Amino acid sequence: MDVETARETIAAAPPRRLRLDELLRELGANDSEPPPPGDGEPPAPRPETITVGPLVDKAAESGFGFLVGVLSLIAIPFVGLSTPFGLAIALLGVQLMIGLGHPWLPARARRRALSMTVLDRVLTLLARRTRWLTRLSRRRWELAIQPRLIGLGILLLALGLALPLPFPGSNLIFLVPLFMYAIGVLERDGLWIVLGYVATLINVALLAVFGATAAAALERLWHWLT
Repeated sequence: MDVETARETIAAAPPRRLRLDELLRELGANDSEPPPPGDGEPPAPRPETITVGPLVDKAAESGFGFLVGVLSLIAIPFVGLSTPFGLAIALLGVQLMIGLGHPWLPARARRRALSMTVLDRVLTLLARRTRWLTRLSRRRWELAIQPRLIGLGILLLALGLALPLPFPGSNLIFLVPLFMYAIGVLERDGLWIVLGYVATLINVALLAVFGATAAAALERLWHWLT
């Protein structure tokens, strides 16, 4: 193989992307990466907003992992405002637990508009900060992918995310395992699902300790006041 043929072969084989990355691009999100070499056509125009409905429809084809992953990444910058994201993800967890085949949202929620710049930020975060995941994700351990058990884990984490915990950055301890579930479901990677199970158990234990400590402190305060 000569040098020119080798260059063409390399150029024709772009690096693998996560499934979540691919789905966001299909919806029109842009991470500001330059177009591939040899592609002289200008990008097609895109709308400034997208309603939640197409996101749900895309998830219907790709499983609940897509919506859980997108909502988890959107929620990261919103410190202190994670309650609505937690409740939305909890709804997805309940649907997985009862065996629904694809996500469902009320008509009013489906009509809610979402700025494309929000999806751009999500895709940029995904493309730049999680490239290492493409090397660590592959189809394996599929017996660990149990939708009802995953739904329970997502529900517990989402309810924890919805709690107004009094210390900064608390949402990340719930968002990280939620993202593990999303990657595991989309990539059919049971290893990430198992890691999600373990992280869920750790978070539940931490919440139990925090709750017991808070209850004991309130009880002592009550006795001191009375």
